[in-house]
Amino acid sequence: MATWNAMLRPSGDKPDDHPRCRFPARWSWLSEQIRPSADAETGAPACAGYQQWTRGNSVESISIVYATGYLGNPASYYGHTLLKFNFAGARSPARLLDVSVNYGAIVAADTHPFVYIVHSLTGGYDGGFSHIQFYFHNHNYGDIELRDLWEYRLELPRAAVERIVAHAWEVLGKRYTYHFFRLNCAYRMAELLEVVDGIDIIPDRTPWVIPQALIRKVGNTRHEGKPLLAEVIHYPSRQSRFYARHRDLDGEEAALLADLVHRRETFQGERMRKRTVASQQAIIDTAIDYYQFIGSPLDKAEPALREAHASALSARYQLPPGEARAVMTAPSPPHTGRPPGWSQVSVGHERGADALMMLRYRPAYYDPLDADAGHVGNSTLLMGDTQLLVRRDRIRLARFDLFAVDSVNAGETGLPRDRANTMKVRIGVEQARLYCDNCLTPRLQGDIGMGTSITRRFFAAANIGGALQRDRAGQGGGFARIGLDFIVRTDAGHGVTLSQQWRKPWNGLKAYGVTRAEARWRLSPDSDIRLQYDRDETRRLTAGLGFYW
Repeated sequence: MATWNAMLRPSGDKPDDHPRCRFPARWSWLSEQIRPSADAETGAPACAGYQQWTRGNSVESISIVYATGYLGNPASYYGHTLLKFNFAGARSPARLLDVSVNYGAIVAADTHPFVYIVHSLTGGYDGGFSHIQFYFHNHNYGDIELRDLWEYRLELPRAAVERIVAHAWEVLGKRYTYHFFRLNCAYRMAELLEVVDGIDIIPDRTPWVIPQALIRKVGNTRHEGKPLLAEVIHYPSRQSRFYARHRDLDGEEAALLADLVHRRETFQGERMRKRTVASQQAIIDTAIDYYQFIGSPLDKAEPALREAHASALSARYQLPPGEARAVMTAPSPPHTGRPPGWSQVSVGHERGADALMMLRYRPAYYDPLDADAGHVGNSTLLMGDTQLLVRRDRIRLARFDLFAVDSVNAGETGLPRDRANTMKVRIGVEQARLYCDNCLTPRLQGDIGMGTSITRRFFAAANIGGALQRDRAGQGGGFARIGLDFIVRTDAGHGVTLSQQWRKPWNGLKAYGVTRAEARWRLSPDSDIRLQYDRDETRRLTAGLGFYW
C-alpha cells in the first residue's frame, strides 16, 4: 500500500519526480488492479519529461533491431540487439529519428580487449540502458563497423506498446550487473518485452543468451493467437551496398571502374561518354560507395580520397536522377538461420590403429562451412567446442577450444584497400600431435594474413603465425607456422575447406606439415553430414552426422 499511497500523493513543485512520472508502467499496472478514484485522476501530475520522450504518447509500434556480428571487437562477436520505438507520422523510410533503447556494459573507451573479455565474463562490469535516435546506431553499425541491421517490427496491441515504452522509461539510467553470455543486451531487451503478459522470448535451452537465438525465438513466437513478428526490414551496411553494386557491374563496367579508381581514366573521359546513361549511373554510384567504404569517415580521410569522392559526386550530379538499376537483394534474415548449438557423432579410421569414434559438442556458434544468415562469411566463431576421441574401452579429450575466432574481411572486389585481411586466435587444449592420444597440451595460437575472393563462392588466404604451448611429447614450448586456407561454398549450404600448414618447432626439431580437409553436406536447417581428413605424420578419416539445437 505504501507504493499505491505514494502514487496518489499531490504532484508538488517537481511533477517529473512524482512516482507516477518516474514509474509510469508500475502506475499503469497498479491502476488496473486497484481502480483509482476520480479525485486521484484529476490531480494527476503532468509528467512533462515522459510526455516529451514519448512525443505525446505517439509510439505506434516497437521493433527489435539486430546488428550482425562484428569480429573486429570482442564485445560484438555475437551480434547486438536493441529496441526501436516507431512513432506515428514518421516520414523517412528508414525512420531514422525514431528513438532506440540500448543496453550494454559501461566500459571506458580505451579498455583493452583482453581486459574486457575477462571482466565481462566474470560480472566485473555494470550495465545500463540508454536511449538515442536511431540514426546514431544506423550510422555507427552500418557505416563505421560495416554491420548489416535487421529490424523486426512486432505485432502488439496498443496497450502492450504503451506498457513496454513506460517500463523502458523506468529503467533508463539504472545500473545492473553485466554478463557477456547471459545478462547481456539480448536478455535485457527480452526482459523489457516480457513485461507484457503472454510474451515469452528469453531463450532458455542454454545457460547463455545469444542475440540471434533471441531473434529466432521472436520469429517463432505467437502472441494473442497471432505471430509476434509483423515485418522484417533490412538496412544493408555500407560494405554490403558497395559489394552489391559492384557485383551488378558487367565485365567492361568493372574494368572501367578499376581504371577510374587507379586514375587511369576520368569521369569525363571518352570511355565514360560512350556508355549509356544507365551504365554511367551504375559505375559512378559504385565509385561513390567505394570511396565512402574505404574512406569512412570521409571528413578525416586523406585529401586525395576526398577529392576523388568529390569528382564522382560532381559527375553524378550531371546525370539524370534516380537509381541506374535495382541491385540490392536482401539476404536471408537472421531469424531464418539455423540454431547456434551443434553436436556431432563421427566414426572413422586412422592409419595403423583401431577404428575410432569422435563425439563433438559445440555450444556456439559457426565455422566457414555452416555460417549462414547473420554470420560473417568465411569466418569462425567458436565457444566451448569439445571433441572426445573414443577407442575401444577408453575415451580421451582430443581437443577443447575455450574460444576461437577466425576473422575474415571479404575483400570481394580487388580494388585498392578492399583487401581480405585475416586474423586467427585460439585458446584451448589439444593433443600435441595427431598420432598421440596422451599428450594433451594447452595452446595459445594466433595468425595474421591476407586473402582474396577468387569468385563469390571461392576464397583463399595465406597466414603466418604460431603457438605457445606446454612441452609435451618432445614438441617444445611452441612453434612458428605459415599456412594456406581454401574455402568453397555453394548457395545450398554445401562446401569444402582445405588447410595446409608448415610448422617449425622452437626446440630445433625439423619442420613438418599438417593438412586438414573437410566437406559438408547440408541435410536440413538442423542437420548435416561432414567428411574430414587429417594428416600429421599419421592419417585420419572420419564421417559424422551433426545436429543443430
